Amino acid sequence: MHIDATVLDAAGNIIGSGIVLDHGTVSEILPPNADSGAPFLFPGFVDIHCHGGGGASFPDDQDQDLIDQAAAVHHNAGTTHLVASLVSSGNPLPAITALREACVRGTLVGIHLEGPFISPHKAGAQDPAAIRPIDLDELRSWLEEGQGWIKTMTLAPECDNSVEAAEMLLDYGAVPSWGHTNASGEETKNVLAMASERAAGRHPAQTATHLFNAMPPLHHRYPGPVRELIAAAKRGDAVVELVGDGVHVDTDLVIDVLTYVDDEVAPGGALVTDAIAGAGMPDGEYVLGGLDVTITGGTAYLTGTDTIAGGTSTIGMQVALLLSRGIDPSVVARAACLAPARAIAIDPPASPTVGQPLTAVLVDGKQLRVWRDGNPVGNV
Repeated sequence: MHIDATVLDAAGNIIGSGIVLDHGTVSEILPPNADSGAPFLFPGFVDIHCHGGGGASFPDDQDQDLIDQAAAVHHNAGTTHLVASLVSSGNPLPAITALREACVRGTLVGIHLEGPFISPHKAGAQDPAAIRPIDLDELRSWLEEGQGWIKTMTLAPECDNSVEAAEMLLDYGAVPSWGHTNASGEETKNVLAMASERAAGRHPAQTATHLFNAMPPLHHRYPGPVRELIAAAKRGDAVVELVGDGVHVDTDLVIDVLTYVDDEVAPGGALVTDAIAGAGMPDGEYVLGGLDVTITGGTAYLTGTDTIAGGTSTIGMQVALLLSRGIDPSVVARAACLAPARAIAIDPPASPTVGQPLTAVLVDGKQLRVWRDGNPVGNV
C-alpha cells in the first residue's frame, strides 16, 4: 500500500513525501520533495485535557469499560496519548482511583484535576457547590492516591495557598495549570515566576487551562492573566492550552496564538479538546460532573443556559479545521503532538519508522484515516 502525503514528525519536521506499507508495516519512507503538500500524515496526537466521549464521562463513570468507551472515541480519531480530566467535586478520590487503574492498563497517560481550587466567579461549567478554598491536606491525599499519574491540576492564582499548592504539585511530579480565574495580571505574573523558580530546571513549569475561557478577557488597559500566560509561553516557561474547535475561541485567534508562541524545540501552545461525554455522539442530553448538559448543533451548554460546557471535538477534527484555514502544518504538528507531550513531560508520539507497524493519522481535507500498530482503525 502506498500513502502519498507530506509526512511530519511530532516536532513538525517533514521526514517524507509518502509511505509504503507491507501488511501494515512501514517498508519505505519516500524522501521529502519540494512539491509535498496536502494531505498530511502525523504520528498521532496528544490531548492533555479531555473529560470523555462516546457517551461516557471520566468525572462521572468509574467502570473501566466506560472509561475505555470514552477513550476509544479519541484513540480512533488518532489521539495516541490521552489525559483524563476531572471537574470540581466533593470527593474526587473514587474517580482518581479508577482513572489511575486505566493509566496502569495503558488506556490513559495521566490525570488532570480541573478544580476544585478555582475561582467561584469563573466556575464555567463546574458545580459551584463543589468549588472551595485550597486545602493542602486534601490535595496531598489526592496526589498520594494518584501514585504519580496526576500530571496537571487547574488552580486559580488568586486563591489563598495557590503558591503552596503549586509547590506540592511540583514535588509530586505534576504541574499547576492556571485557569478558571479572576486574577489580575500582577497576581498571575507572580505565580508564574514562582512556579518557574521552584520547578528546579523543569520546563515548562506550568500550563494554562484553556486560554481565554473562564478568565477575564484581554483588555487594552487591564490585560489581566491572558497577557501574562501568553508571555510565559513565549519565553518557554509555560504551555497554554487552546480549544481549537471553532467554538471556544475564534479560529483565527487560535492560529495567531499558536504561531506566536511556537518554537521548534519548546513550542508554547497545545491544542486540547475539553471534550465531554457527547464527543463522537449526536446532539442530546449528557452529564458533566453531575451537571446536566445539552448539546445543540454540536455545541455543549449547561442545560437551560448559554454557558459552554466543554467540547465535542477530537484533536484530529481541530487539526483538520486549522489546516483548512491555512496554518503552517509544522506549527499544528507541534501544537497537537510535541507541545502537549512537553507539558506533561512524556515522550511525544513516535515517527513512522521502517520495519515498524504504522501508527499515524492521515489528514486529507476534513477526512481522517487512522492506523494504530499497523491496523487501520477506519475513516473518521
